[in-house]
Amino acid sequence: MPSPTKARINVKGLTDNWLRGCTVSAFALVLCLLSNVSHGHMLSENHDHARGVLRVTFSVWEPFAIEDRNGKQHGIDRAIMTEVAKRLGLELQPQTCPWRRCLKMLETGDIDIMTSIAYTEERATYARFIKPAYSRVTPVFYYNRKNPVTISAYSDLYQLTLGAVVDSRYFEPFDSDDRLEKVEANSEILLLRMLAAKRVDAMVGSDANADYQIRRAGLGNIIAKAPYRTNHSNDIHLAVSRNSSLMTRLDQISQIMTDLHAEGFIARVHQEYWPAADLAEINPTGELN
Repeated sequence: MPSPTKARINVKGLTDNWLRGCTVSAFALVLCLLSNVSHGHMLSENHDHARGVLRVTFSVWEPFAIEDRNGKQHGIDRAIMTEVAKRLGLELQPQTCPWRRCLKMLETGDIDIMTSIAYTEERATYARFIKPAYSRVTPVFYYNRKNPVTISAYSDLYQLTLGAVVDSRYFEPFDSDDRLEKVEANSEILLLRMLAAKRVDAMVGSDANADYQIRRAGLGNIIAKAPYRTNHSNDIHLAVSRNSSLMTRLDQISQIMTDLHAEGFIARVHQEYWPAADLAEINPTGELN
């Protein structure tokens, strides 16, 4: 029979071994939980596509993305994305958001594709732009007929308070020119209302959207286009988030867009929503990163 001292030592050893075992088990449990969390995150990231869902944002921008009073969405972008989703074998999951929020969701990967977006090097750091482009818009300056101003050259802009959509890209040097007095708003319709109320001297807008809004709001007798032209246009693309699993299908999406051009689908959609569109010079073979 062991001595009491040895018995105590053995009990302590058993206790230490048991504690060490518990520690190892607890550590293993933590690793398991972390693994499950990580695995769950990966599953979450791919969950939508596992279910066959394509997450697309539409920032309301007529005639590309139109949302009527009943919340029904239509327009050039919706028609094109419905066909793209169909050819990818995915169910379109659309959502609308303000322009700045849409850009953030594209950056974080909370959505797969954003529509009606022009290429910039900054945006290319978090999204891949699909070629070919599917439309083209031109920046135009507008003024209030009841508050006429002269805009026949770029230098005339320095004398004016100019409205522009926040985080939009029009042309250089306008976008980066900090000598200009700019007032930013979330949409071109808000800028048109500000211009009609003489809260700004002039505004810059993309011809497709601004012309559409002027017609719809009946502002043609109040707001006019300035004669100055920039000789610049912006190609309109689909952009895929670099954090989306659709990054593995970029070539397929590009081929779909090429096919839609060749089949006349994109031209027919423009004819329905924007008959004045000029798609002749969109280059389907150009490279973007």
